[in-house]
Amino acid sequence: MSATKEDAERNLNEFLQMHGRKGFLKLFVTNYLFELVMYYLHSEKSEPAVQEDTGYRFYVDGKDRVYPAQKIDTFKKELKIECGKKAETIVAFIKEKGLLERLEDEILEDPNVAQQIVDAFESMVVPRG
Repeated sequence: MSATKEDAERNLNEFLQMHGRKGFLKLFVTNYLFELVMYYLHSEKSEPAVQEDTGYRFYVDGKDRVYPAQKIDTFKKELKIECGKKAETIVAFIKEKGLLERLEDEILEDPNVAQQIVDAFESMVVPRG
């Protein structure tokens, strides 16, 4: 049985009522960071002279032995927890800057809000200097 559009809308509304905009943003940023890290790990690049797909290296140790599925699952769970911690910090920073309240109504009306979110995010994760 597949979920309908109505099911998705009901689930989203229930989540927003329970966790609010801040909770939704934290979940979104957590999943974004998790997927970004996983993408990076799966798309490891070799030196140009090596002509092989190295994305498999995420699943093998330094001696070309495949990690047990449980170890990979544990890594992913721990990574998700760490991404959640980073997301909490990012969302708190966005809220502190007064941008959280502006996301819902003004992001589509005022392109400066989107740029301010990007600037706030980058100020936390991109080294300056």
